[in-house]
Amino acid sequence: MIRALAVDIDGTLTDHKRQICPASIEAIQSLNVPIVLVTGNTHCFTRTMAIVLGTPFIFISENGGVVSHSDNEMEILADLDLCEKAYQELGKVIKLHRHDSRYRFTDITLQRDFDVKVATKQLQAIGLEVELIDTVFAVHIKDARVNKGTGLKCVAKRLRIPLEEFAAIGDSNSDIPMFELVGFRASVGNASTELKAISDYVAGDYYGRGFFEIAKHMNEYGML
Repeated sequence: MIRALAVDIDGTLTDHKRQICPASIEAIQSLNVPIVLVTGNTHCFTRTMAIVLGTPFIFISENGGVVSHSDNEMEILADLDLCEKAYQELGKVIKLHRHDSRYRFTDITLQRDFDVKVATKQLQAIGLEVELIDTVFAVHIKDARVNKGTGLKCVAKRLRIPLEEFAAIGDSNSDIPMFELVGFRASVGNASTELKAISDYVAGDYYGRGFFEIAKHMNEYGML
């Protein structure tokens, strides 16, 4: 039995233009378990999405760097200074274009106009504990010691719900760490090949319609 859902936002609840899909809202309204939003986006964006979708103020943002336990309690798990140092060092050898980060607490986002594999090798040579995550919408420089999985562990402990009683739904490789922890994994049709490979269920439909399909599947099979 699944007692809670960990759900990515961009590419999972939204369409290819990052607009929320009506099907996602309909699906969320049909679910009777807590939904924990888990995203690479900012805390303030995720809080707004929680209000719009009617989900709890218990969520994970910045790829696990920030965990919200309530509207009055936020926990920082990652080190922004480490990412800043990596950005400065990487910028010496690769031309980078940084997104506006004034709302971010723990990571740095970059335009997807450089070779991530080459940049990753450069960071490995520097020896900093950071990693690059391509979420399709941006490339994140993040603290390698945290991810969506470490964020979910933190939330699960506070909620007193075993990780095996969570389901995770997503679309990109940044969702893999939380997929590796939970009892049921489902990916939308537009998900990465790597994520689909470790999924228990892969939706035939894409984006928010795919999430709707997954929610329907879970309800029909009595998983919720």
